[in-house]
Amino acid sequence: MRRWSGHCCRCLPTWNARASRSTATSSRGYRQASRRASRVSKNLGSPRQLGELLFDQLKLPGGKRTKNGQWETRAGLLDDLAANEELPEDARKLINTMLEWRQLSKLKSTYTDALPLHVNAQSARIHTSYALAATTTGRLASTDPNLQNIPVRTKEGREIRTAFIAEKGAQLISADYSQIELRVLAHMADIPQLKKAFADGLDIHAMTASETRRRAKAINFGIIYGISAFGLANQLGISRQEAGEYIATYFKRFPGIRDYMETTKKFAHDHGYVETVFGRRVHYPEINTKNPSMRGFLERAAINAPIQGSAADIIRRAMVRMPSALESAGLAHTTMLLQVHDELIFEAREAEIATALPLVQKVMEQAPEPIVKFSVPIHVDAKAASNWEAAH
Repeated sequence: MRRWSGHCCRCLPTWNARASRSTATSSRGYRQASRRASRVSKNLGSPRQLGELLFDQLKLPGGKRTKNGQWETRAGLLDDLAANEELPEDARKLINTMLEWRQLSKLKSTYTDALPLHVNAQSARIHTSYALAATTTGRLASTDPNLQNIPVRTKEGREIRTAFIAEKGAQLISADYSQIELRVLAHMADIPQLKKAFADGLDIHAMTASETRRRAKAINFGIIYGISAFGLANQLGISRQEAGEYIATYFKRFPGIRDYMETTKKFAHDHGYVETVFGRRVHYPEINTKNPSMRGFLERAAINAPIQGSAADIIRRAMVRMPSALESAGLAHTTMLLQVHDELIFEAREAEIATALPLVQKVMEQAPEPIVKFSVPIHVDAKAASNWEAAH
């Protein structure tokens, strides 16, 4: 960590003003659309006024008051409200527009306006801080600024990534584990159908559903982490019945997943902890609580932890081995910059890229060995480009 922590990404100097203006314009558009949809002149950026509009004036169901008597308007509650099948369409449109406006406002305040303030005067780079033991699963946590929560599915989020650039004469390398959590699941749960699909080089997300790959990805990850039909319907914007059919079809196609979930839950109840594939324990001492809501939450966390925790262990092992591997290969001008979930970002001189790309892939793909020999192939996608978004 000491060798790695001195490096981070350069930020395009002229980007922040342009991106901030763009995000502000989009944000104003959503805000105006919200006001048109609500037909009122209230400040919908005010939680109090938004709550009064939704639950006092429009009489929408599901409202909850805080201890101060004010209506709650947090994102999770609004998500649940938008998923209510009995909600009038104009009210649903208003809530969805408000949620999009909030996301843009957060992007503007957290990234487009704030990132330039984090540029170090001496290095002219942005240096994030990583906490080694801040998450239950073992993943690193990025703060000040948090570079792990930049959305990748929205146009604005992708534009933010274009601001992270390489030095002149160098490029950024993005090396990303492909479907690592599903590969971990296939190995740990010993699911023949998944193992065969990975051995044949198939895209699991593509084979799960005939709809968009984004929807298939939400189904895959949501179901293995215990999402309900209501939660999946909310996430995908579909009916609860359709979501229930997706879940039933999924378990029919991969019956071993349900067995894994039940076995893991029982182990957690019996022992108070679960283990990653490397034997690292994640403790849940309160999993036998009599509170059904808390017990359900801890059971879902216990199912999740061995999968996400194993993925976290794998990328940590790769990160520990990477500096010496680069040094042994004579790649003096290739440096590891960032870790974002299942992705590592490097900066490399153009003359070293042809050697660095396969080396980075090899170190990452072989990271579990010799402790664990995976029964499915681990694959890493790696690409070099002038900025983070183009390399990803």
